[in-house]
Amino acid sequence: MGTLSNILLVDDEPLLLSSLSRVLRPHYHVFTAESGLQALDIVQRHKIKVIVSDQRMPGMLGHELLGKVKDISPNTVRLLLTGYSDLDAILNSVNAGQIFRYINKPCSVEKLREMIELGVQIHDRIVAMQNEAQMTTSTKSAIETAKTEPDPPATLLFVGYTLAEIQKLTSKITMQFVLEHATTLEEAFTALHRHSVSVLISELNFGEDNGIDFLNTVKKEFPHTVIIILTDIIDAPMAIRSINEVQVFRYITKPVSEEFFARTVEEAARKHRTYQATPHQNIKLTAEIISPDQAFQTSAEKLRAKLIAAHLALTKSRS
Repeated sequence: MGTLSNILLVDDEPLLLSSLSRVLRPHYHVFTAESGLQALDIVQRHKIKVIVSDQRMPGMLGHELLGKVKDISPNTVRLLLTGYSDLDAILNSVNAGQIFRYINKPCSVEKLREMIELGVQIHDRIVAMQNEAQMTTSTKSAIETAKTEPDPPATLLFVGYTLAEIQKLTSKITMQFVLEHATTLEEAFTALHRHSVSVLISELNFGEDNGIDFLNTVKKEFPHTVIIILTDIIDAPMAIRSINEVQVFRYITKPVSEEFFARTVEEAARKHRTYQATPHQNIKLTAEIISPDQAFQTSAEKLRAKLIAAHLALTKSRS
């Protein structure tokens, strides 16, 4: 039997930690922590492949802990456990912790183990790809020389906003960018096929069509496009789906300051360049390679087929 993978469970309820540990120990080397500070100490001292944290803990909330873990150990796959109604925790887990999965409490041990196992596989694949990508001295030199060249302008695609809104939102962006906009999902899908879109900024309200299904479709077709949701819709199920299905970069509720929005877009553009240079860092893409059966939902498949048909019809009419 090979070496067991290190995982970390974090919860301020000792009895729950003890119970979960007993179930998971035959399969993993289980570390436990009853606080965020204790968890950070473990992450600094051990190579943790997957961390599962409760949200509601004294001293340091779960999403705050996962945000710190991301900085200390970026390859550690992060899972957050919390109540379905805790909307602040859900949104914070997107915007601070950048988690892989949001898991609603109560959660069956079998489902938790399934998510942990997928997380371990994702971690191992990312590390393996990093090892394979170790550069020779000459390659490093060539890349360092290339870095002196300016980055090409990022293409930003806004979906579902007026031109006046877009002009206001982009007023503080300092990087070079190419601006595209679409008022319908069909227009957006066509724009994505025409241009190499770095960052997509999208509303969620599109009438009879579900905004998350649209974004799920985008991620399926264009996995390296980084997605920002900017909306006045505050909805827990949509926020959960944006994490678990889309791996959305940020979920921002209106109103938003132009300065904050500019920083977010510029960070998203950098993330897009990272995905292009090192595709294995794209955790959603890696997850789909490992477990394609979990990648797409039926409702998203229906919208995807509709958008592809509309795009093909438009292309044919122009030819």
